[in-house]
Amino acid sequence: MPESTRMPRPSTLWSLLVLGLVTSLALSYGAYQLAGYSWNQVVDYRSPFVDIDPDTTRVDNPGADRRTVLIIIDGLTDEASRSMSVMNTLRARGADVALTVPQPSLSFPTWTTILSGAPQQISGVTTNWYERRVEVETLLDVAIAEGRSTMVAGPTDLDMLYGASDADASAFTDWVSDSYMSAGIVDDALRLDAELGGASLVIVHFPDIDEAGHAFGASAPEYTEMVARVNDDLDRLVTGLDDGETVFCITPDHGHIATGGHGGWEDPVIHTSCVIAGPGVAHVTTQADLEDIAPTVAVLGGLSTPGHARGIAIASLLEEPDSPAIQADLKRAGLFAKDYAAIVDPSSGTIGTPMSAIDVRVLYAAADNARLDADRSGRLAAFVGVLGLLLAFGMVAALRSWRALVSATVGTVAYFVVYNGLFFLVHGYKWSLSAFNEESMVQTFFNMRMVEAVIAGLVACLVAGVVYPLLRKEPKPPHHPYLPGWLSLGVMTTLLIQAVLVLQVAIFWRMWGAAVVWRLPEMSAGFKYDLDLIQLTALGAVAVLGTGVTYLVGRFHPKTRRVTS
Repeated sequence: MPESTRMPRPSTLWSLLVLGLVTSLALSYGAYQLAGYSWNQVVDYRSPFVDIDPDTTRVDNPGADRRTVLIIIDGLTDEASRSMSVMNTLRARGADVALTVPQPSLSFPTWTTILSGAPQQISGVTTNWYERRVEVETLLDVAIAEGRSTMVAGPTDLDMLYGASDADASAFTDWVSDSYMSAGIVDDALRLDAELGGASLVIVHFPDIDEAGHAFGASAPEYTEMVARVNDDLDRLVTGLDDGETVFCITPDHGHIATGGHGGWEDPVIHTSCVIAGPGVAHVTTQADLEDIAPTVAVLGGLSTPGHARGIAIASLLEEPDSPAIQADLKRAGLFAKDYAAIVDPSSGTIGTPMSAIDVRVLYAAADNARLDADRSGRLAAFVGVLGLLLAFGMVAALRSWRALVSATVGTVAYFVVYNGLFFLVHGYKWSLSAFNEESMVQTFFNMRMVEAVIAGLVACLVAGVVYPLLRKEPKPPHHPYLPGWLSLGVMTTLLIQAVLVLQVAIFWRMWGAAVVWRLPEMSAGFKYDLDLIQLTALGAVAVLGTGVTYLVGRFHPKTRRVTS
C-alpha cells in the first residue's frame, strides 16, 4: 500500500498492490453472485405455509348466504377514491375501511391477498413475475366447492393466477397498451350476471386507473380524468347488480406515488381505503389490513373463509359483531395461527388454539419473534467474524501508512456524499420498489446505480489523491520507487468503501439472512441491501480505474510538481 516512513522494497509494494486489486475484484464478484442469489430468493420464494391443508382449518360459516360483489380497482389511491361518487354513496350507507397494504405492494401479490386473505409471506406470490396458479385457497375456490354460482370479469391474469375460468361464467380482457378496458369489462359482467340470473359471488377487476398511475403518476390530471371515467363505469356496474340484497365490497389493491409507481412502503401506496355496504353491514368508519378483506367477504356472503387466510373478518363493521359467523371465523383463524406457529416455531406446538382476534395476533407475533431471535443468534458468530476481518483491515492499513488511510477515509466520505446525493437528492429516490414504476425498468435502474457507483468511486479516488500530498511536508511524485504507493492509494480507497458496504451488508444479513425460507425481509432494508451489493459489484471497476486517477493526481498535484521542479 502507499509508502510508510520507511520505504519497503519495490517488490513488496507491487505485491501489496496486486493483493489489494485481487481482494477488491473478489469482493466485487462475490457481491454480484450474492445479489443475484438474494434477488431470486424473493422472486422464487416458496412459502412453507401453502402446505397447510385447508381442510384442517375449515370451519363452516353458519351465516345466511348472501349475494356478494367484490370489485378490485387497481392502483386507486385513498384520495382518488374519495372523489368517486359511487364509493361515496356506498360509504354513506356502509363501512369506510382504512386499509394497510402488505409489502411488496405489487399487483399480483396484493390481488392474491384480497382474494385469499394470505399476504405474500403466506401465499408465496411476491412479485408480478409469478406466472402460475397460486397455491393458496381463494374465495372463488371456496364458492365453487360450496356450490355457489360464480362469475368473474377482468384481465386475463385472473385466470392464470386463480383459475377464474372455472367459474360458472367468466370473461377475460387482454392487456392492451393505451386502451380503455373497464367499459368492456363492465359490459361482460352485466351480461354474464344476467345470463346466470344473478351470480352468488361476483368478482370484477378494473385495471385502467393503475395503468394511468404508471403512465402519468397519481398527481397528474390524466390520472384524475381516468378516475372519473372509471367512476362512471363503476356506477353502471353497481346500479346493474344491486337488487337491494347484495353486499358490495369495492377495494383498491394498492395506491400510487405522485410520480407513478408502487411496490414500496410510501403512505399513498400502502394506505388505501375500501367500501363495504349492504345487508349486515353497519354504517361505520374503521381500520383493517388488506388480508382481512377475504374473511370479511366470506362472513358476509355465508362462505367458509379461505383456508390459508391469515386475515380475520372485520367484526367492527358488522351489524352483529359477535355473530355465529364471526365466531366461526375466529375459530378458523385460531386453527390457522396454530398451524403457522408450528411451522415457524416448533416449540409452540403445545400452545392451545387461540379463540380471540387478540390471541391470534399475539400468537403470530410470538412465533415470529422466537424464530427471528433464533435465526439471528445462529448468525451472530459469523457476523462477529466479519467485524473482526474489517477491523483487522483497518489496523493493517493504519500501520502501513496512516496518511494513506486518512486520505482514503476522506475519499470514502466523498463517495457516499456523491452516491447518496445522486440517489436521494438528484433522482429523489427512496429505498423502495416504487422507484421502478414498471417491472421493465428494473434492469435499467440497477445498471444506472452501478454507473453512479463507478462515478462516485472515481471521485473518491480523486479526493484521496488530492488530500494525500497535503499530509506530508515533501510529498513525492508517482515516480520510481513511489509509483506503486500512488497506485495503491486508489485501491486502498476502493477497499475502504467496500469495507463500509460489507459492514452494511453484514448488518442486514445478521438481521434477515440471505435465504428467504419462511418470511420476506423488511422491504426497505432489503432494497438497501440490494443497492449495497450493486455498489460492491461496480467498485471492482473502480479499483482498477482508480489507480489511474491517483497516478494522474500525483503527476499534476501542485505540491508534487514543486518537488519535481
